Amino acid sequence: MVSPQSRLVYSPNVDRLTARAVDAIWDQYPGYSADVFPKSELIPSVRENLSLAVRVLRRGAAPRADELGNGRVLGASRASQGVPLESVIQAYRSSERTIILDLFSDAQTWPVRLTSHYADLVISTFDLLTQEMIDAYRETAASVEAANRRVENELVRAVVDGETRTQEFDARVRTLGIDPRLPRVALAVGASAATDFALLHRLRRRIASVIQPHVVGPSVFGDIGELAVGIVSPRRGVDAVAAAVERVVDEEGGGRIVVGIGRAVGDLPSAHSSSHEAIESAAAAFRRSGGARVLRYSDALVDVLLGASPSISEVLVATRLDGLRGHPHLLETLEALIENDLSQSAAARSLFVHVNTVAHRVRRIHEITGYDPLKLDDLVGTALALRWASGDHARHASVPRSDT
Repeated sequence: MVSPQSRLVYSPNVDRLTARAVDAIWDQYPGYSADVFPKSELIPSVRENLSLAVRVLRRGAAPRADELGNGRVLGASRASQGVPLESVIQAYRSSERTIILDLFSDAQTWPVRLTSHYADLVISTFDLLTQEMIDAYRETAASVEAANRRVENELVRAVVDGETRTQEFDARVRTLGIDPRLPRVALAVGASAATDFALLHRLRRRIASVIQPHVVGPSVFGDIGELAVGIVSPRRGVDAVAAAVERVVDEEGGGRIVVGIGRAVGDLPSAHSSSHEAIESAAAAFRRSGGARVLRYSDALVDVLLGASPSISEVLVATRLDGLRGHPHLLETLEALIENDLSQSAAARSLFVHVNTVAHRVRRIHEITGYDPLKLDDLVGTALALRWASGDHARHASVPRSDT
């Protein structure tokens, strides 16, 4: 503390300083704009901070703990409003600059010792205010995020269950700032290890971030069984959203992640059907032993049909393929024929055998199973049996229910 004889006589027009600081903040930093909160709300908090700095300068001593309450109040308020923390910090620094520039506008005649002391007082005052604000902001932001996550989960679960005509649903829509009239598409994200929730949550956040340029408004995700189901509003169709999701899966999935994508629907309540399509597509992607890990419903229909009745699919496998279990070369030939559009010469080249060998094996397949792979009706059933037999049916054999 400086001696009483050298205490600063500083009596600025605080209203004028406040107006100057507010003008330097408003519409300059994200979140400080009329679409978030009114400009009139900014004035009292800025005035209070500047008034505190003036009091500190006059007495020549740092602020007391009981004088820093405005920082905590402001931090909680800005976090609730969704103003970025970086913007609030910049706003504090802008107020700090305003009073320093005013204070030292005629300080050329001051002793260096006093100049340094008063500068330190202003800076330390705003440092303490900023730290109080940051602590309160983070506490409130964590509470807000947890509350929003709970509301998101409830909203997505309601969409999946088709419970969208209730007052509770409307309240959740308002809380999350969603326009229910916009077209929607559902995504279902799953991890190969059912308990890998950390991976799922990280990917859910990454996907929401990456697709943001391609969607309108907020994306919402909820936990449905072992999947994270997201409901988004594509800005210009599903293709851009799907491409962005594929990049995330390629970069982070490592073969452990699948994403199912439903068809676009007209509004949020209609996303009930898209969400089930996305869940079914994710289940189909899990059953596939290889191929696309991001699967659209329109590309998953065969797998969805097979998965809809696993017992019938198993009978299909038994009647078409069980007789070939002891003849792996015949199964290999059957797969090569299908992959090469029934061209025996192309199948022979892929198997590195003579075309006559392939023709002989085709006859043996017909003899053993009773089904001729060169006839369309027989081929369709056999190809479906191979599709089912090649998949992984231990998990996700059916659509997960929201009450699991």
